[in-house]
Amino acid sequence: MSDAAPITVVVQGAAPPRSASESVRGQAEIRAAPHRTASDVLQLVPGVFTSQHSGECKAHQIFFRGFDAVHGQDLEIWVAGAPVNEVSNVHGQGYTDLHFVMPEVIGELRAQPGSYDPRQGDFAVAGTMRFDLAYGEPGITATASAGSFGARRLFLAYHPENADDATFAAFEAYGTDGFGPARAAGRASLIAQAVYRPLAGVSARVMASAFASRCGSAGVLRLCDIESGKVDRFASYDPDQGGDSSRAQLVVDLRGSGDDAARGEGLSLTPFVVLRALRLRSNFTGYLADPTNGDATQQLNEAITAGATASYRLTFPLLSDRDTFEAGVVARTDWIEQSQRRLAAVDDRPTATLVDAKVRATDIAGYLDASIRPARRITLRGGLRADGLAYQVVDNLGQGAQARSAQGVHVGGKGTVDVALLPGLRALASVGQGFRSPQARSLGDGERTPFTRVLSAEAGLRYADELVRASAALFHTRLSEDLVFDEATARNEPVPATARTGVALDAVAHPAPWLVSSVGLTYTRAAFTASGGRYAAGDLLPFVPQVVARADLAVTPRLGALFGRRLEARAGAGVTLLHGRPLPFGELGHDALVTDVTAHVRYHRVELGLDVYNLLDAAWFDGEFVYPSSFTRGAAPDLLPARHVTVGAPRSFLASLSLYIG
Repeated sequence: MSDAAPITVVVQGAAPPRSASESVRGQAEIRAAPHRTASDVLQLVPGVFTSQHSGECKAHQIFFRGFDAVHGQDLEIWVAGAPVNEVSNVHGQGYTDLHFVMPEVIGELRAQPGSYDPRQGDFAVAGTMRFDLAYGEPGITATASAGSFGARRLFLAYHPENADDATFAAFEAYGTDGFGPARAAGRASLIAQAVYRPLAGVSARVMASAFASRCGSAGVLRLCDIESGKVDRFASYDPDQGGDSSRAQLVVDLRGSGDDAARGEGLSLTPFVVLRALRLRSNFTGYLADPTNGDATQQLNEAITAGATASYRLTFPLLSDRDTFEAGVVARTDWIEQSQRRLAAVDDRPTATLVDAKVRATDIAGYLDASIRPARRITLRGGLRADGLAYQVVDNLGQGAQARSAQGVHVGGKGTVDVALLPGLRALASVGQGFRSPQARSLGDGERTPFTRVLSAEAGLRYADELVRASAALFHTRLSEDLVFDEATARNEPVPATARTGVALDAVAHPAPWLVSSVGLTYTRAAFTASGGRYAAGDLLPFVPQVVARADLAVTPRLGALFGRRLEARAGAGVTLLHGRPLPFGELGHDALVTDVTAHVRYHRVELGLDVYNLLDAAWFDGEFVYPSSFTRGAAPDLLPARHVTVGAPRSFLASLSLYIG
């Protein structure tokens, strides 16, 4: 026998799931079908549907498991360690614009439905999405694309050979004339990220990004005008709608890189700073409120966000030698300036000021998380999180500036029972308390901050082996109050308490190295549990689809060699189904079935590609609303509710040429 010292091998894997329906989509699944933006990638998560009904520089509307998260009010989103949700944004609480992330640099998307993890904080009502960024193609990548409706795109990336995939730089410039009037758009984005070890035992990841965009918006059309032929379905009542958006951020992630880190232990510290600006001009009701000047509004929101997350994790053998404990803190503070003014239709002259405020919002949180194994097949995970939120508001409306402040604390418990039934098969049951912070302008001086309180529960099964990952879960969520879009204010306004009950199915398969597929399906019933305003207990929550399904399939065969060089292909498709969209006043929206396909051929350092969006050219609506409107200046307003729609994009093509250098 050898006298050599034993060798210790440490295998580090992904964090264990906090619920049966938690899911992960890696680059193989993401590349299966074409995606224009990071918000499109969200649709790979079971239960997610995204739409863009107000221009390509405005945040997508996100639906998730019975929630109309609008632009992020019910879905906590992080990118590369920085929060994306915007506190007290004038357009909507939790506003989340993901246009700054190119789909090519998304390394992994982790979805955590519900509120079962102590790391989840504000806006984690429906759940949390976390994007990790990576780009693995060595050398320089240069891709030029052109397609329908004047679309053009340039993508550049660099990744050092033999470096971690998280080390890269990428640039995007995009423009389009749009598929109809008032739909032109353009954006530019840069992301640079590097991983290195500045000191022994310390790993650092630095990420910096900058982004700017501008777009037009066609706005809504009355469905009766489209059906009667009065207007074309791609027309616009007000071609002056649209806006612009910008974002810059810096993230530094420091953590241990020794043996403790390999075991999932140690200290981490991630400070971040984000600079944001947003301008939106919209008109949902025409001349209903003001028959002479019109109802167009302009919203401005500028914010600086600074904060940090930190945690320390250790192994402590309480009931087994695999028990772990983690303590963490989260802090962010936001300086916000915002306004909303009504503009005259003729000359954009301000006719009324609806909002003019400065907001300082601070969230300081701490949490404790534990994972304990009381028996060989049973793992208990859970903890407690406390968030202290404080607001200072200066309201410039009225006679002089009025300053006021409010503060409050939310404490929520989380817990999961994980039971190993058979090899690869586990049963999980989870319960958790979450919250959504209020719009700061709604608070009175000295008021105890009123949170929207969330109680989530879920139970289901998970299976995983080398080829397949699958899950099935039942879930139920209750909210103390909710928010629903109001066409008159162009913002989300409070409505009574609601509840969601549903089922979620998920499956990802890699049966062969050249084949990948993923399927997700959710059914949810979302209804009011209390009455108030125009909603009664038992009414279905408007705008929330009951059935969302998504299927992706891709093949990546190696075709052989030509003149000693590899010839490879990639073809894939993604299909999204939306069914059962309740609308106000008891109406029901249209279903949607959209298919996107991609085909690429690569020979050595050259690749040709073709992406087709909405392959079947389905005539669909990405937004449907019911309310009174009048789009004829000076006419007597029609106060009867009418169906309004925004038209989904028709079939389009995007051809690309890529060069790989290095």
